[in-house]
Amino acid sequence: MIMSVMIRPALYLYLCLGLGLAVALLHSNAALGAADPEALLESAHDCAALDSRLDRLGCYDALFLAVDSTSASDDPRPALWHAINAQEAGRNGDEMGFLVSESQGDVLMSAPALGAMPPRPQLVIACEKSITRFQLHLPRALNEPRTALRLRAGGREQRQEWRVRDGGYVVSGGRGLPAIATLRQLLDAEELVLGSDLDVLDGLRFDLSGLRQHIQPLRDACRW
Repeated sequence: MIMSVMIRPALYLYLCLGLGLAVALLHSNAALGAADPEALLESAHDCAALDSRLDRLGCYDALFLAVDSTSASDDPRPALWHAINAQEAGRNGDEMGFLVSESQGDVLMSAPALGAMPPRPQLVIACEKSITRFQLHLPRALNEPRTALRLRAGGREQRQEWRVRDGGYVVSGGRGLPAIATLRQLLDAEELVLGSDLDVLDGLRFDLSGLRQHIQPLRDACRW
């Protein structure tokens, strides 16, 4: 790992040992049986990207605890999936626009698929640990590792490949700069329509009205 700041030898040793432990956990049978190794590696990269040394250490500690917890659980769905599900449970009536919540520096946004029967797929935009994420959360797992998507909004179409992760319950449109680049193209659109070869995703529609205003707290939190 290349770091842009000088660190004390003891701290460097701690980080090396921590990364070694993460690799060992990722390759252990217990961790592989209950968690997505690619997702855990992404989380480790997120930790390394934090500016503060204390934040990095805390992030690694939390990651190791999450690996232990995941190894002891049969539920592959991440904490963000459950947080969004709880947020959507508080939705009022037929309102289908974005719900926005803020907690401890994180900002979560969610909108349900229009015209779908509950439990509905949910479009998710999040600033989590200062990382922007753009995802689709599903009530039932997919068995595909990746899927090609067409994002139609505001008279334009974006063609992308999204990764299926977290046991098939999360379809990820990226994190960090790739997610931000996609979201910038959607800020003034009224509706997003997905096109896919997978029936469960093809034709999903989401209300984007007011996105530019609704997303401002998230942009402030993730500094873009």
